[in-house]
Amino acid sequence: MFCVAIIPRPYDTEQFIEAISDFTLPYSRKSQPLVFGVYLAPESLPIGYVLLKGFNMDLLTAETAVAILDQKYRNKGYGKLALKRVILYAFDELGIKTIGATIILSNKSSINMVKNLGFVATEIKNKSWPMPNGELADMVFMELTKY
Repeated sequence: MFCVAIIPRPYDTEQFIEAISDFTLPYSRKSQPLVFGVYLAPESLPIGYVLLKGFNMDLLTAETAVAILDQKYRNKGYGKLALKRVILYAFDELGIKTIGATIILSNKSSINMVKNLGFVATEIKNKSWPMPNGELADMVFMELTKY
């Protein structure tokens, strides 16, 4: 939450969740994503989302994706805090052992965020992610394993 790539306008939330619900890591399996809203207050609208997707319960793996939709809330730690809580939920409640993240290589802030949470780069896939303009972007696969 971890395809932090294209951040849509707020009214594109449904399309965005659908787009990042596609799994990208080779061990992932088709499954219903779990979507968590990121809220500043209980009665407010979400400022973003964190997803768990691509569950493989044979290998105890899943992928994650995160997006803070409104720019004024980005780079304030909300995405990192939300992702940290979802990671704990995946490890402690769902029994997941490895969480994967796929990030566009040029998205340095997202790469740094997941590195700060303990993710490590496992592979770079050149020209593997189709962008809206038709170009293909380089992606980095990252993983966090519960010890």
